[in-house]
Amino acid sequence: MGWMRKLRQAGGPVARAVEVVDEAARAFRGGDGPAAAALGEDAVRALRVLADDRVKGAEPVLVRALADQSGYLAGLGRHGEALTLAEEAATLAWAAPDRAQLLATALVALANRLVQAGRIGEARDAERKATAIVEAHPETALARGLSDLASGMAEAGEHAEAVVISERALDMWRKLADADPGADARLGQSLSDHADRLSELGRWADAVEFSAECVAHRRRTATEELAKALRRHAVFLDRVGREQEAHAAADEAAEEAECGSPAS
Repeated sequence: MGWMRKLRQAGGPVARAVEVVDEAARAFRGGDGPAAAALGEDAVRALRVLADDRVKGAEPVLVRALADQSGYLAGLGRHGEALTLAEEAATLAWAAPDRAQLLATALVALANRLVQAGRIGEARDAERKATAIVEAHPETALARGLSDLASGMAEAGEHAEAVVISERALDMWRKLADADPGADARLGQSLSDHADRLSELGRWADAVEFSAECVAHRRRTATEELAKALRRHAVFLDRVGREQEAHAAADEAAEEAECGSPAS
């Protein structure tokens, strides 16, 4: 987010809080959920004080910190607290309609927490509001939130809705990948996820198309993930009767896995 970069550069207490928000996000991406939650709690606490004191720039960062923290707590199974924070983030974001991107991201975070609470209708409504706000403005946090939401909808058995959301997320990742190497790396996972969402609806021919693209992407960007992509592609090929290609993909997956195994 451009406004976050400006706050980092401006210095002062808000910039220091932004650094903690960023550190929490890095910890979460690195798989350390407890550390992310601890850092996120520190950031939220500091930003609440700054926002109460009406320090310039504090409130939008607080929205971001609350939305992020809701995800960290959900990852630790603290779903009630996570939902409360996501609701607070969305409420604060609605009060600043000039920050449409921030509102959309907060709404998607809320939609994820609502799905986990079994409130599917409300989650669907929150996601549609978010998409309507920023239909043509992809952003990494929003794309990530939509990807998570598609998976959550699928786990809840809402497969038709999951495909629609997954398609929106994939479109965002494609646009982001044109300019951001990090997003390009994430595009491969989104292609794989979308193929899975399609397969859950029995749309095997469509799933083959996206799994093939995922394989091609993995060959180019992430060969350590290639074997897994090939195995999935083999399954989809088999379901549409392309047995020879399925066997070839499975054989290649086995070769890739063997090559990638540590020496004994």
